[in-house]
Amino acid sequence: MSKLNRIRNGAIVAASLAALSLPAQADRGRNSYGNGYGGAVVHADAGYRGSALQVDGAVPDFARVRFNDRISSISIHSGVWEVCTDANFRGKCATIDTSISRLGDLRLNDNISSIRPVRRERARGRAADVVMFSREDLRGEAFELDGDMANLSDYRFNDKASSILVTRGTWLACEHANYRGRCEVISRGSGDLRPIGLNNNISSIRRYDQRHDARRDHSRYDWRH
Repeated sequence: MSKLNRIRNGAIVAASLAALSLPAQADRGRNSYGNGYGGAVVHADAGYRGSALQVDGAVPDFARVRFNDRISSISIHSGVWEVCTDANFRGKCATIDTSISRLGDLRLNDNISSIRPVRRERARGRAADVVMFSREDLRGEAFELDGDMANLSDYRFNDKASSILVTRGTWLACEHANYRGRCEVISRGSGDLRPIGLNNNISSIRRYDQRHDARRDHSRYDWRH
């Protein structure tokens, strides 16, 4: 019997991509997406059959694990999950808190490119505007925000971000608290922070004010795919 592939916080743990046909009844932000949410299993065929992948955290792009647009059913072990038709949690999205044997009923059959766990209170609304990750490539502990953060030390995420996902708006990320020191303008998209000199070096972040901030000397990064 081949091994079930596991993904933890977006990183592939199992080296093999061998498939497992599971039985028909397979059973972040101030914290990490992967902590306390339980897991889910996505299946290539309806009825929880065919090739399967177990996910325990955010997967921004199923193409990285050769499972893009292949999912026909999903079994939820626990937690609430958001699935989206495009990578990086964009496109048409749906919130799922129970197992679904036929995703075609939601018009999502073979049409899912990303998945992530969500807090129950957020499941009733939209996704976070910004998610920062403690590791490169959108992995590790995740911290989500929708508004200005003058001091990330207050949330135990100071100088911890190594990659970032921006789903809405344009943001100013700074190396010191209260938006001081060197700052960079980051637009919608995703990427690692090392190339722009902010790896483990963000202490505050806020929405970019074009009227006032445009006068300052900032580099601008747009990771739009």
